[in-house]
Amino acid sequence: MIKRTLLTLFTLFILINGALQAQKLGFIAGPQLNYGNIISLDKNAIFQALPNAGFHAGMMYEMDFSNRWGFDAAAMYEMRNMCWNMIYTEEGNETSNKFHRQIGYLNVPAHLFVYLTNNDKGAFTLFAGPVFTCGLHARDLAYENGGLHKPVTYMDADMFSKDQGGRIMRCEFALELGFAYKWQKGFQFRASYMHSLNNGTLNNYLYTLPMEYKSPTYFTQGEVKFSFVYLFDLRK
Repeated sequence: MIKRTLLTLFTLFILINGALQAQKLGFIAGPQLNYGNIISLDKNAIFQALPNAGFHAGMMYEMDFSNRWGFDAAAMYEMRNMCWNMIYTEEGNETSNKFHRQIGYLNVPAHLFVYLTNNDKGAFTLFAGPVFTCGLHARDLAYENGGLHKPVTYMDADMFSKDQGGRIMRCEFALELGFAYKWQKGFQFRASYMHSLNNGTLNNYLYTLPMEYKSPTYFTQGEVKFSFVYLFDLRK
């Protein structure tokens, strides 16, 4: 609860402060490729990540410090989809399930950027910075890997609750690196890679596999993002 409150206050500060000082303000949206990396200390468990598609959409602002450096930030709704083949081997017997996870986030990236080129046709920039996320809703679905794909487990309530059997951390901290091409008329194309830094698993959740008791799992997320942006120039 405290983390969610702090993240909300930080988000409001970024947005309000940015809106008051922004030189450009507008919209950002686009597709993304998500994958989840799960590592278990139980050596019998294997999690084979399968990339899945998601999307993001929201508001973005931008300001230049000089003709070389600048800052941008955004607040976006982001839908992430991830999937794994989960294989567990014990005494020669193999259990195999397919696991799908869907998470909706409030995503707040903040970047410093540098102009590599800037002329009458457009500008090319590199950007990097932290990303703060807050989980809004999530659901898990596990089903048999083969045959009729019979469901094994399903959960869509209290996914972030520590006290009620939750599975994932609500808040995530990540780093993002990318580039942008900016046309003079306000349009931008951006491509970036983001990876979370903190473990996202709660309460040693065992992902439907018969792993050893208290065998911890470590969950991080990666994302390749493509964004289309339109910004209004508030200086004109």
